[in-house]
Amino acid sequence: MLSWSTGPFEAPTELIGTGAAHLFAEIDQTDTNFILRLWDETPGGSRQLITSGYLKASHRELDEERTTEGNPYHPHTRAVPVEPGKTEEYVLRLYPFAATFQPGHRLVVALLNNEPLADAHNALLPPDAFHLPVGRPVTHKIYRDAAHPSRLVLPFTTTAAPDARSRPSATPRTG
Repeated sequence: MLSWSTGPFEAPTELIGTGAAHLFAEIDQTDTNFILRLWDETPGGSRQLITSGYLKASHRELDEERTTEGNPYHPHTRAVPVEPGKTEEYVLRLYPFAATFQPGHRLVVALLNNEPLADAHNALLPPDAFHLPVGRPVTHKIYRDAAHPSRLVLPFTTTAAPDARSRPSATPRTG
């Protein structure tokens, strides 16, 4: 798991709508899962799940006519194996959500390739609600630089854009 977090929000910050994660990644197999979770983390460290996004790498194809900024559309009409070792852009659609981050709270983004079988969130799901793992180890390299602009597109509705301390940092935390 990789995770990124913002600094503490200084004012109530509202997000409503859909979003997207653009990940430039290289894998060493023909397929993997990308699972992204967004959390509201309190100053005390407790977390509330805000939304999630999922993409099987072999289903990365986008319908360009139906895709808009922050709302990608994957037709899922065919599987296209990934070329191992090739850096590709994967665009994950985040499920629609509404959240207000209170002052002192942080946005935490976690990227996984398998879902934990038991955690506070998954305990609420039906037993068959999990995404199947690819069944073999996969090495993931995530890139974020000028040539590979991995990023989140989020539906901020507050009038002032968050300052630099309220944007996900470039340095991931591993966990």
